[in-house]
Amino acid sequence: MNTMLFAAQTTQSTEDRSTAFRSVQGGTQLQSGEMLLVEAYAAIWILLFIMLYLFWRRQAGMNQRIENLEKAIAGARKDQKDSSKASKEGE
Repeated sequence: MNTMLFAAQTTQSTEDRSTAFRSVQGGTQLQSGEMLLVEAYAAIWILLFIMLYLFWRRQAGMNQRIENLEKAIAGARKDQKDSSKASKEGE
C-alpha cells in the first residue's frame, strides 16, 4: 500500500517539478556568490603560480644539463686535438 502511494507521489512530483518551483525547507547553508567567485579566482591563480614555478625549476634543470653537456663536448674535442697532435709528433 505504501509503495503505491509513494509511486503516485513520485509521479505527481516529477510532473510538478518540471513546471513549478518549490523551495526546500530547512536549508541553512548559504554561500555568497561573490565569495565563491573570489575563491575560484584565488584557486586558479595559486595553481597557475605552482605550474609556473614547476616549469621554471624544470627549465633551470635543463639549462644545467645542457651546460654540462657542452662542457663534456668541449673536453672531448680538446682531448681529441691533444691526441691527434701527439700522434702527429710521434710520426
